Amino acid sequence: MKDMILFPEDIDRLDSILMPLTQKANLLLAVLINKDGRLLTSQGILETVDIVSLGALVAGNTASTQAIAHLVGETEFCAMYHQGRDKHFYITSIDEETFLALIFDDRTNIDRVKVFARQFERQMKDALVQVYDKSEDQVDLDMDMNNVLFGGARPAAAAPAATYTPPPQQQGDVYYMDMNAPPPQQPR
Repeated sequence: MKDMILFPEDIDRLDSILMPLTQKANLLLAVLINKDGRLLTSQGILETVDIVSLGALVAGNTASTQAIAHLVGETEFCAMYHQGRDKHFYITSIDEETFLALIFDDRTNIDRVKVFARQFERQMKDALVQVYDKSEDQVDLDMDMNNVLFGGARPAAAAPAATYTPPPQQQGDVYYMDMNAPPPQQPR
């Protein structure tokens, strides 16, 4: 699984693709999920669905289906369809890292859903490439750790030795930071 950091502009880009898909295919809910079960974004409303749990279950379901594919001699099944009495569920693979889960009812049909999913697939792939291909050099996470460690009191700029240095560690030692504990005192 590739590392991924989602920024607001990434979510906006993905949402700008999912929203028209949801409207045109007349979906109740469209959910973009990575293979680890992490919810990337969603569009639509289905109040009875916990979409975070849905993401985890879709990832598990697709992993099981992948194992079934290998048992029957297929390399993969790229789509799944579950038909219910009132609601139906279609899952399709967008790329090797991402699934699109679509929930719909009888106001539309599976053929319409498949057509629109294919129509928007290229745009989703292009947007996901931009999300997954960010290198560490392109990501600026200015977290200002001195501000966190010293409770807002910053050491003087001219005194670089005033930054917090953890105690020396031996190989195999594990240290935990209690985020509820008061910050360490600034060295003098």
